[in-house]
Amino acid sequence: MLDTSLRADIAGPSGNRLVNYVRFLRNPARYLLGRVAPLASEGLTPVSGRDGALMVARGQEAVRTFFTDGEAFQRADGGIFSLPGGQSWSGMFDTVLTATGQDHRRRRKLIAPAFHGNLMEVYRSVFEDTFEGSRFADAGAGPFDLVAEYRHIARMNMLVCLLGLEPTPRNLRLAGDITDLLNSMFRPSVIMFRSYRTWTPYGRWAGRVESAHLRLAALIEQRRQEPPKWDALSVLCHAVDEEGGRLTTAEIAGELHGLFAAGYETTASAMIWSTLTSMSRPDLLPDGLDAVVKETQRMLPSVALSLPRRALREVRLGGSAVAPAGAVVFVSPLLEHRNPEVFPDPGRFRPERWTDFRPSPFAFLPFGIGRRRCPGAGFADLQVRTTLALVFERSGWRLSDTRIGFRTESGVILLPDRPLPVRRGPRRRRLDRITGPLAGLWQPDGIARPAARPEGVGRTDA
Repeated sequence: MLDTSLRADIAGPSGNRLVNYVRFLRNPARYLLGRVAPLASEGLTPVSGRDGALMVARGQEAVRTFFTDGEAFQRADGGIFSLPGGQSWSGMFDTVLTATGQDHRRRRKLIAPAFHGNLMEVYRSVFEDTFEGSRFADAGAGPFDLVAEYRHIARMNMLVCLLGLEPTPRNLRLAGDITDLLNSMFRPSVIMFRSYRTWTPYGRWAGRVESAHLRLAALIEQRRQEPPKWDALSVLCHAVDEEGGRLTTAEIAGELHGLFAAGYETTASAMIWSTLTSMSRPDLLPDGLDAVVKETQRMLPSVALSLPRRALREVRLGGSAVAPAGAVVFVSPLLEHRNPEVFPDPGRFRPERWTDFRPSPFAFLPFGIGRRRCPGAGFADLQVRTTLALVFERSGWRLSDTRIGFRTESGVILLPDRPLPVRRGPRRRRLDRITGPLAGLWQPDGIARPAARPEGVGRTDA
């Protein structure tokens, strides 16, 4: 999975390699902010010491090379996303985002119709209907958990729009099982001890992957026999390229899993953080919703780090640092979005900065870049803006508890670490201050507090 014999010509965080890797896996966001960010380096930073096995690409030139140089980087095969070969479910983690070369181009063409402009308008109506059935739309609702409600909204929308299924309890459990595969894979007991025996944590996890694949495969075969419909699954089942090629059942299952994994928690995360930040600037709503969302995506990006890619040869990124052949490299939007050369005063929440401001795609990358941009980015963006516009039309929202922490779900997705009860107010009231670990990333008064200790923003081992 990682070649621990590789060495880097620049130093990363000090300490025991195994301990550092465990801390990184348990909460990448805290580790990156607390241990990697203070090491001012352009190009590359090892995750631990001078270990060249796992590295972070930093700076616009490094990000450009990482995303665009297909001859230098490819999917990290043999890594954490590889499943046992020879099984019908071996491709459950193979998606357009991990594919390379001709396979990548073929998949992208066949997936594109699922997010065509005409279908997006249908999806918008689903988002509106889902909102009307939510607690946000219930004028008589008492205090409820902001986090759970947005996750429920996102799961409902994904189930209806992507799979074309009614949101029954059974179908919602299927959606939950699919989305949980990636998150549960990042548990250290699963990711670091890969034994396929059924009694091991990894073996039990692999059994869940197989079960989810079997249910998706049955649904795909059923949909192939039906006339084309408007949901993404139906579109993928009937899509044909110029040469008459189609996606296989295994490929469709992998793409659906990828869309759920990439779109469910990330969309919920964007809505959660944007609602919190909007409470600090109610004067900007509703006309400034776009600026609030963009500035929230900058300071609190849903995805803390990209999918990893492996260096096929020695690669120089940005500065003088070189990634050795075989190194697994990733990019962190959480770090890139706080680059003061691109975003002056990066610790301040300033939606106004987005007036006539268009940063390079290699500096602001909430959905990835170019051919590596998430194919469902438009779907997610429309869902966020449609839902939030309706939320902000209602009465003002108030937090019952302003102590907020954060965690990383599925290894990369930034979410609150506890329920956040909210209630209606007679008018919008400005949120003045929060406490807890999130205060190290964002404060309503616009001043981000630095980490209290070198171990990170809050604890790095939680």
